[in-house]
Amino acid sequence: MNNFYVWGFVFMGMVSLTSESVAQESKKPWFKVVIPAKAETSAKAGLKNTQIQPAVPVAPINKDLLDALLGKADALMKSGKQTEAYALLEPEEGEYSGELGYDYLLGIAALDSGKPDRATIAFERVLIIDPNFAGARLDMARAYFMMGSDDLAQQEFETVLSQSPPPQVIEVVKKFLEGIEERRKAKIQLLTFYLESAAGYDDNITAATPNFTSGIQGAYGFANVLPTGSSLLYYGTYENLSAGMDYNRKISEENGVSFFAGADAKKRFYNTLNEMNNANLDLRAGMSVAKGDNTYKLTTTYGKYLQAGFVRNSDNNRNTAGVSTEWKRAFGERDQMTWSLQYSQPRYLMASTQDTNQVSLAASWLHIFEGDKNPLIFASLSRTSDRAVMALASGANMSRTGTSLMMHSQITPIANTDFFLSGGVSLRHDDSPNARSSLTTAFYAKDETQNLSVGVTARPWVKWTIKGVVAWTNNLSNLALYKYQKLDSSISIRRDF
Repeated sequence: MNNFYVWGFVFMGMVSLTSESVAQESKKPWFKVVIPAKAETSAKAGLKNTQIQPAVPVAPINKDLLDALLGKADALMKSGKQTEAYALLEPEEGEYSGELGYDYLLGIAALDSGKPDRATIAFERVLIIDPNFAGARLDMARAYFMMGSDDLAQQEFETVLSQSPPPQVIEVVKKFLEGIEERRKAKIQLLTFYLESAAGYDDNITAATPNFTSGIQGAYGFANVLPTGSSLLYYGTYENLSAGMDYNRKISEENGVSFFAGADAKKRFYNTLNEMNNANLDLRAGMSVAKGDNTYKLTTTYGKYLQAGFVRNSDNNRNTAGVSTEWKRAFGERDQMTWSLQYSQPRYLMASTQDTNQVSLAASWLHIFEGDKNPLIFASLSRTSDRAVMALASGANMSRTGTSLMMHSQITPIANTDFFLSGGVSLRHDDSPNARSSLTTAFYAKDETQNLSVGVTARPWVKWTIKGVVAWTNNLSNLALYKYQKLDSSISIRRDF
């Protein structure tokens, strides 16, 4: 439920939040219920820190300084400046962690400034000190709800109900529990869509080598051949249009079995080179099984790629059908590994000698570091084998083996804004001699493709994403004809439904 509002009630009057008053008033069963802000579903649930160790100060706490700090933060909160209040309190956590009044107000400030994961850490310290702190218990439940941790939220809300709260609080809690139930129902069958538009600049649209003439002579022995068509270097701007949908239906909640299907359609237009305009359609469907920390998936895929081309019926036009299996396993709350095996059949409409049967084996690892900036790293390694279906006229074929390593890092120093850096290298080795040359001796072509991308992803509004990327590619080869570099810069905007 995306637009879910719950309004709380204030009992026993407004309480001045000093270190002494909070300690005293919290003994009352329902001394205060903070008015919740709009409670929205979070698509990216935070991770709960389960190791709570209240700090033990090496020197006595200065109560006057603490009360002054809490007074300033409380005033900011009452004037609607929750983010400023959190910024004021958070740097003092090392000094005042374990002080009931400080931890409670820090939790409220974090919760109301969109940091529910940080709020749970503060509320847990409060509840360790005073398990009967009614307001902290309810706010902890709210934080779990905002994180999308419905099981934990339900547990805390039910604990609140077991403490015989006033009727108004019961109504508030029931509305949250209804929201949890509706979200669970939505998970049984979910249909989502997206639309995306992008614009960019590519300084080498055709991936052309700067040494075409010498490259042709080195590979085929022909001298003084000048580049034409896609062998020429072109640069210019482009626009992308994309749309897609995903459908998920739980078949057995008890056994974690689901059916899923999806589709993506993309179209690219080059403003200076219509021959490179292209479109592709990707379809997928399959079954998944979730068992504890493990998720297993079987997927069938079909893709179609069409390019205008420099000649009618481009050699790049192709259809690709495939099937893949995947095993994903979580190791604790911050690590996840994935293994996959894929078989596919790329079939070129006008160049059947390019057809292959492809097998790909991949493994990846994701680690999320501790910290409110959500730093993470991701790494993947894959091995691909293409076996040619048909031989070339020379008797050689397009069989090849590839290995790819990719790394991705990301940090979120600003709310709803991710900065990322990605890099990788891919190696290709032709398994048939002279597949891309006509030399008299057996020659196996080899390529090394280096990639580096840097960018930022912002989520300025709910279900809106803006992304900017600069991507550099450098292809090295023992055949000069296949050496090239390119730089691509783009910005996109996406709306999810």
